[in-house]
Amino acid sequence: MFRFGQESKENIRQEIEQLTPANTRKSKSSIWRQFTNFCAEKSYNFDRADVPVEELALILEDYGFNMRKKNSEDYKESVIKVLWNSTAKQLQEYFFEKYNRKFNPFSDIEFLNARAAKNAKRRKLQRDPTKRKESSSALSIDEVRKIIELWDENTPEGLQKKFFHVAAHELAWRGNEGAAAQLEYFVEEIDNRGEPTGRIEYNTVFSKTTQGGSKKMADSKWLVPNTLNEEICPVRLFKKLTSKRGSIKTKRLFLTPNPNWKNPSSKGWYKDSPVGQNTISSWLKSAASLIGIDVKKIKITNHSARATAVSTLAKTGIGEQELIKITGHGSSHSIKPYLQIDSGHHREIINAMRSASTSAKTIQESLNQKQATTSNEPAILLELTTSGRKL
Repeated sequence: MFRFGQESKENIRQEIEQLTPANTRKSKSSIWRQFTNFCAEKSYNFDRADVPVEELALILEDYGFNMRKKNSEDYKESVIKVLWNSTAKQLQEYFFEKYNRKFNPFSDIEFLNARAAKNAKRRKLQRDPTKRKESSSALSIDEVRKIIELWDENTPEGLQKKFFHVAAHELAWRGNEGAAAQLEYFVEEIDNRGEPTGRIEYNTVFSKTTQGGSKKMADSKWLVPNTLNEEICPVRLFKKLTSKRGSIKTKRLFLTPNPNWKNPSSKGWYKDSPVGQNTISSWLKSAASLIGIDVKKIKITNHSARATAVSTLAKTGIGEQELIKITGHGSSHSIKPYLQIDSGHHREIINAMRSASTSAKTIQESLNQKQATTSNEPAILLELTTSGRKL
């Protein structure tokens, strides 16, 4: 009897392979197949034990600039990086496992031009508006207001969507954060005397900054009572939403509306079944379309709520540290992609600059006039003195 396990290397490799998500394996397989098709079309024979590294570098250089979709169209700029990096990594692994050869396409000098070709292709595509990476557009405050006003909170669907749009903006939710929201993420805040403060603490258990564990985020965010407009108060809407759940077991916050909710014998407004994440992911885009935004030309996603929150806070003049405290970003550097200037704000900035320029010009003219007057004083005094001597 053996003390230790006797699993073969093949079985161990299979177990390791199973750790990789199926979608990742499928994606890697597809990328490698595209690369081998490229090599076949270009008559590159790379699968040789004695192939020079310089030859592999030339192949990756050609591939970096000339990879295409099946319909011969260019990929988007961001896709080029993903495809080239994945191909280079797989090529590196392939030669090590099959031929026990080591090289590094990401750092070796032989692959310098291959890396440069990939970057040159990306820069070229960045000049094409249809190929460059497009960020989710921020909404104006007026557009946010119109979206919130679409929904009747006295219906199951309307209440959920009204709260979603208010919370997504005020909590600066990431794209799918709202879709994954759970009831336990929200806790009524209690002060040191045991009294409710009126705020509701929001803190995700599995967040972007603490993947794979139950540790809380370093900084919570809060739903704060809206004393200026009770109709869109997130605290009130949250309490109303939770009061309509009935005997629900699922922890997910957004639930499938109960079609029989008007029936007096109904158990509640919602079924014990969460709304699909793909469905929730389209809520903001659908709402934007309903208020007249051309979502075919302007990229609107649930992440637009986060972009809107950052842009709105930045316009108020709030400092970067306070801003990231509210939005939950890791650093001030990470908020820069969200800082979008709309036409009205841009106009205000330019006018302020023009006013400052005009003021500076006026001050300078005044200083010049004063200097001119001062410089003339000795001549005037000299003339008066000279005149006095003559007298």
